[in-house]
Amino acid sequence: MEGWQARTEEVSEFIATEGFDEQLRQVIQFQINFGNENSEQQERVWDSIKSMIRGLDGSPVRRGKKSNLPASVNVAIDSIVGDVVSLHTDLFDSNPLLQAVLLKHGKSGGGAYASGADYGASVGKKTRTLLKKMYAGEDGVPSWNGEISGLTASVAVTQSHDEEE
Repeated sequence: MEGWQARTEEVSEFIATEGFDEQLRQVIQFQINFGNENSEQQERVWDSIKSMIRGLDGSPVRRGKKSNLPASVNVAIDSIVGDVVSLHTDLFDSNPLLQAVLLKHGKSGGGAYASGADYGASVGKKTRTLLKKMYAGEDGVPSWNGEISGLTASVAVTQSHDEEE
């Protein structure tokens, strides 16, 4: 199967990331080994691997253009964006005032968001773009190392007045 080696190298990098489920890693590694030894079965094995990892944070199996970022960075970005989307969705849905004042950009047609999910997706898309730029850096010098801890380490959170009381 053409591309088997490139695909499985990418999957191997992905399953080696920190926090990946150990049992799933063993199953996928077994499938990769089986495909390596049985070239006539590679297409079937690849379909099985795709179905097992599609939709996981940072998965190399996704729609659209292939990422040029390391698997560990894709995992971190997907996790961060997931949290950002969830938090902004909940915030938007919980407050009618925010629903009235948080409007789409004019380039997006302007007006109100149809739901918290739409607002969260919009903020998530902007966050994804920002994280990729931070990792790539200006002039090739990254401002983020691609790890969640590396992103939050430089942030100083102060207590609000409510927490002090």
